[in-house]
Amino acid sequence: MIRHFELARHLGRELQGRLLGRRHFGQACEILADTPSGDMILLDFEGVDVMTGSWANEMVVPFYEWAADARNDLFPILRNLTDRWDEELQLLANWNQQCYLWAKGNEGHPSQATLIGSLDSPLRRTLEAVVRFTQVTGAELERKFPKEGIGATAWNNRLKDLYTRRLLVRTKQGREQIYSTVVKGILING
Repeated sequence: MIRHFELARHLGRELQGRLLGRRHFGQACEILADTPSGDMILLDFEGVDVMTGSWANEMVVPFYEWAADARNDLFPILRNLTDRWDEELQLLANWNQQCYLWAKGNEGHPSQATLIGSLDSPLRRTLEAVVRFTQVTGAELERKFPKEGIGATAWNNRLKDLYTRRLLVRTKQGREQIYSTVVKGILING
């Protein structure tokens, strides 16, 4: 399921400053607290006139941590950012070692998003493999890439890290964890 959260409507058109960011983080968590685990949350910036890095550091960074908490298990996707805000969020993501997905357009369920933030080479290759194969397990990746010499446990650790970063969803089937991307296509920059 998708929960649409319009920042301008709920938080205002000017998102700036650390104190306001802290207050908005609490408000967003309160509004979204009843969202079922596993759901996607579209953080929609349409109608927002100003967004500063200091605000995002106090709202977006802890919001992603809150979403990743096992009690919440939510998958935020940013929508309707301007290029100027993309640069702010890129710096913020790198500084805080986070990643964000940015979907463009106003259709319902986004089918494609751009990665904001950077991944080290092993995580990047793992994400590319999941995008390519749609859904995988660590054991499947070990079989698909025998020349890499990476065992299923190492693949699973990488998959879990991407899941913690909110780039992958997972489902349990028997004893296996099956991972797939939050949106069908992820454009990996950088």
